[in-house]
Amino acid sequence: MKSLLTFLAIAAAILPPAVQAQSVVNAATTPTRQGMAQLGDPYVPAHVKAAARVAATPAAAGASLQERALQKLQAKFSEADSNDSGSVTKAQAQQAGFGFVANNFEQIDVNHAGRVTFDNVKAYMRANGANF
Repeated sequence: MKSLLTFLAIAAAILPPAVQAQSVVNAATTPTRQGMAQLGDPYVPAHVKAAARVAATPAAAGASLQERALQKLQAKFSEADSNDSGSVTKAQAQQAGFGFVANNFEQIDVNHAGRVTFDNVKAYMRANGANF
C-alpha cells in the first residue's frame, strides 16, 4: 500500500492533470504492470498472487462468452436443420458448412441413427471439455 501511495505521489508531480486523473482511475480499477510484475516476486505469498489473478479476470466475461458461443452454435445448427426436424444429417451439416458436426458426426451420433440433435452435439462437446 505504501508503494502505491508513493507511486501516485510521484505520478501527481510528474504527469499533466488529464493524465493524472486517468492514472488514478486505472490504479484503482486495474492491476498495473508494476503490480503484476511484483506477483512474480518469490516473496509474495501464494494466496496474494492467486487473489490478484482472480481479481484481474472479470467473472462475467467467461459466462457471457460461453453463452454467446452456445447461441452461435444453436444458430448454425438451426441453419443446417433445413427441414426443421430438430435433427441434422451428415449431408445437411456438410451442405450448411457446419464442419464441426460433419467432421465429428460418427462420434456425435452415439445412437447410430444417421441424425444428431442439438443435445447430442452439446453432449459431445461437454464430453470433450466444453463448459456449457
